[in-house]
Amino acid sequence: MKIAKSQITLIVILIGTVLFSYCFTKANVSSFTHDESFTYLNYPHDSFMDIISFSKFYTNNHILNSLFMKYSEQLFGNSELALRLPNLILLLVYMCYAFLLFRTKNALLRIEVFLLLCTNVLLMDLFGLARGYGMSFGFMLMSLYHFIAYIKKSRKKDLTLFHFAALLASLSNFTLVTFYAALLMVYSIHTFINTRFVLGERFRFVQKHKVHIIPLLLVGIVLYEPIRRVLMQDTLNFGGKKGFYADTIAHLVSTTFHNAAIPSSVLLIAQLLVTIIVLTPLCLMLKDLREKRNDFFTKQLDLVISTFLLISISIIIVLQHLLLKSDYPISRFAVFLFPLFIVHVGFFFDYLIGSGFKKISLMILTCIALASAISFWNNTNLSSSAEWAYDSETKNMIQTLADYRATNPDQFTKINLGVNWLFEPTINFYRETQQLDWLSPVDRKGISEANQYLYIFEKEFKKMDMSKYEVIKVYQDIGTLLVKNKMTSNKE
Repeated sequence: MKIAKSQITLIVILIGTVLFSYCFTKANVSSFTHDESFTYLNYPHDSFMDIISFSKFYTNNHILNSLFMKYSEQLFGNSELALRLPNLILLLVYMCYAFLLFRTKNALLRIEVFLLLCTNVLLMDLFGLARGYGMSFGFMLMSLYHFIAYIKKSRKKDLTLFHFAALLASLSNFTLVTFYAALLMVYSIHTFINTRFVLGERFRFVQKHKVHIIPLLLVGIVLYEPIRRVLMQDTLNFGGKKGFYADTIAHLVSTTFHNAAIPSSVLLIAQLLVTIIVLTPLCLMLKDLREKRNDFFTKQLDLVISTFLLISISIIIVLQHLLLKSDYPISRFAVFLFPLFIVHVGFFFDYLIGSGFKKISLMILTCIALASAISFWNNTNLSSSAEWAYDSETKNMIQTLADYRATNPDQFTKINLGVNWLFEPTINFYRETQQLDWLSPVDRKGISEANQYLYIFEKEFKKMDMSKYEVIKVYQDIGTLLVKNKMTSNKE
């Protein structure tokens, strides 16, 4: 049964609405996290120029996220939802371009790829946080779409939007500078092959690249100072040190499998499969060019671009490690590779569909997409984010402490709360945004006998003299406790 174009669009809109509603709800009700709180406390209240120039040069400061938090707070206040709103808006942009990239492809393929791009637990989590990651993914797909459109049609509008979106992606998360540089490499490679082997003309580098001069000058002006500060301060040490495959590709596989535990033998097979999926189109293209045929290069342009993009990013990551001693991207720093890889997989399966493998290709991709959707459903929750799960109860803990204080009139009018350092930014965030004057600012100095209350991990509590404390609340899911120090007096 043939599905009408309007029906496909409606199905995608329905899926997107459900997923966006989930992310919106979670952004509204879940506790702020360590990195979000650190950002709010340190950057959004600076001036526009201080933020855009990266005056506080620490990688936690995702420039565009800090700016958007600043203006979102001015418009809508400092609730969790208001501060996370910019990322939610970029989720809509991400979904829009996830659909546009495949709108001319097979009807079922469009739904399958959309599901894969939008039902990854780790990726969707990042769209519900006031950090730069989700924003960068939205701008990244936007940039990729207009880059491909420019290669195909040479429209100035697409050239402008490609550079503009790539700049915004980089300002959202400096890791995406790698993506930007890789796209420029892809442009050079594609232009060289098209000029020399397809058109049979002499390749003139400057002539072919002059359209990028003005955009790159403008981008360079904006990015120069932030990038200089990052490189000078050596703040690229938040990743892996084992190797590109052992770190980055392993984490790409882990992200693809929704962070499930993967046996080493399965991981090795998956890494090999990733390599085959990336290199097979390259081999097919080179074979075509060697035989002086250009069918693959001209007719599978989407796949050619995604292939060169992934290879270029891989080369840049390895060179960064060798030349700048940068760590290999892992964890949330490598998640940007997931949507790029899925886009490549979608283009690859589109090629297989057109090469006589339609039924088996659609069947395989349908099974993978359904597995992703089921895994997403099974792992949904409205309280915690994968990398900051320890903060899932911080907001509730503060409310519990406030309620306990209200029902115990003999308690302190100014409470000194001792915490594990991980909880410091979020507690201070809620202290400031909820104007909790009765709570003293918490610090990272550790636990002391002067603390009237403690919020710590259970394993820490067991090392202490537990007889001196009264347990007020146990948060079993994350293994934390709110306790009262029975040895302090009731003096203010």
